[in-house]
Amino acid sequence: MDGVLAAVPSVVCGVSLHSSCRNKVNAVSRLHFQGSSLRPVSMLQTENCVSSLSIYPSPKRHSLRRKRHCGEISRCIVKSAASSAGNVDEYAQESATSVKFQRTVTLPGCSSPLSLLGTGFREKKFAIIGVKVYAAGLYVNESILSGLSAWKGRSSDEIQIDSSLFSSIFQAQAAKSLQIVLVRDVDGKTFWDALDEAISPRIKSQSSDDKTALSTFSGIFQNRPLNKGSVILLTWISPSKMLVSVSSGGLPTDVDAAIESVNVTSALFDVFFGDSPVSPTLKSSVANQLAMSLV
Repeated sequence: MDGVLAAVPSVVCGVSLHSSCRNKVNAVSRLHFQGSSLRPVSMLQTENCVSSLSIYPSPKRHSLRRKRHCGEISRCIVKSAASSAGNVDEYAQESATSVKFQRTVTLPGCSSPLSLLGTGFREKKFAIIGVKVYAAGLYVNESILSGLSAWKGRSSDEIQIDSSLFSSIFQAQAAKSLQIVLVRDVDGKTFWDALDEAISPRIKSQSSDDKTALSTFSGIFQNRPLNKGSVILLTWISPSKMLVSVSSGGLPTDVDAAIESVNVTSALFDVFFGDSPVSPTLKSSVANQLAMSLV
C-alpha cells in the first residue's frame, strides 16, 4: 500500500494531501489471529481523511471539476488497497517452492468447498543433489475435523506420528483432495512410474479390481507432458473412490478418470500420509495445522 501512495504526487489536480491525512490514510500489514491460524491481514484506515484535503486557489469554473477528479483518485486508491488486502488472505504460499494455494476451493466432483489443511513439496534426489519436483496441498471438507475430537490438545509431533489419526481422515466419508503443482517439466510416464513405485509395494496381493484401477490410473499420464505449472488433483470422494483431474495450468475443471479400488486409494493416501511419506514437509504442515485447530 505504501508503494501505491508513493506513486501518487503530493499535489494532484491542485489538491494537497496534508501530513495529517497521510497519517490517517495508513495502510499497514498486521498479523491477526483468525480462528486458530495466524494470517496476514491488511488494515486500511481512512477516517476523516477527506476533510484534510485543501484546495489551492483556482478559478471558480475549474474548482468543482478538480474536486470531483481528485475525489475519484482517492476512491481508486482506497479500492485498490482493499482489493489487495482480500487477495493476501485468499492464498497460502508453500515457502520452498513459492507456489500459492487457495485457502478454499470447489473441485470437480465435489458438492461442497474444501479447505486447505497444509502444504509441502516433493524432492527427488539425483546422486547427492535434491531437486524439487512439485508442491502439494491437502484440502479437506471441514466436517472431517469434527470427527477428530479424540486428538484435541495433542502437539504437532504427537499428531504426526499417530497413524490412527491419518487413518481416521482417510476413512471419513467426506471429501479430501491432494493438489499437486509441478515446479519443473516432467514427462507424464516418468511421473506415473515414480508414483507406481510407491503405490504397488503397498498392495500385497493385487485383485482384478486393483489391476484395473492401476491401469486406468496409468493411462491418464501416458504420452502426456506435464509442464511446469501443471496441476493434478487426487480427490477422495470416499475411501473406495478417487477422482483424478489434470490441467496444464490452473485448477482443473473436469474429472479425467475415477479410480474405484479401496486398496489403490488407501495405498496412495499412505504414500503421502503414512509412516514414510514422500513429502515429509506436507505431513508436518498438516500436523501443525491440526494441532492448532484441535484445541
